[in-house]
Amino acid sequence: WTIKKVLDKVTISNGITWSPDNSIMYYIDSATKKVMAFDYNLAAAQISNPRVVATFTNEGEGIFPDGMTSDEEGMLWVAVWGGRRLTRWNPRTSKLLESVNIPATRPTSCVFGGKNLTNLYITSARIGLEESILSNEPHAGGLFVMKTNVKGLPTYAFGG
Repeated sequence: WTIKKVLDKVTISNGITWSPDNSIMYYIDSATKKVMAFDYNLAAAQISNPRVVATFTNEGEGIFPDGMTSDEEGMLWVAVWGGRRLTRWNPRTSKLLESVNIPATRPTSCVFGGKNLTNLYITSARIGLEESILSNEPHAGGLFVMKTNVKGLPTYAFGG
């Protein structure tokens, strides 16, 4: 095994996914409220050319981008912690394409699954929510599934 640091001064490391052709790596450090893109050299496992492709800076206190995944069109699906939603972004234009309400305050991540990779599974958290919120939010901490009109990328098993 060889482990090397490729980013430093990270605060809350969260979402990571790749473009369909594996030439771009997308990454979220939640505290920055940004989704970053890096050119990715698959053979060397090297990143370069950092740039912002989505921002959540106008979201308000306690709302952050969390986990994410990619679809076969190269769009990013980002869970919005504290924001009760899942968002779909075009990373080439930094445009928000879609916002889907989730019946939980704290969506945490998402991944495509199912036979055709058109089911989007969404996780959520209930940690730190006050009893008054939890009494009105029975699905907090649940796993949700949403049928989409796009296919996700396959998830690969670790080969090590």
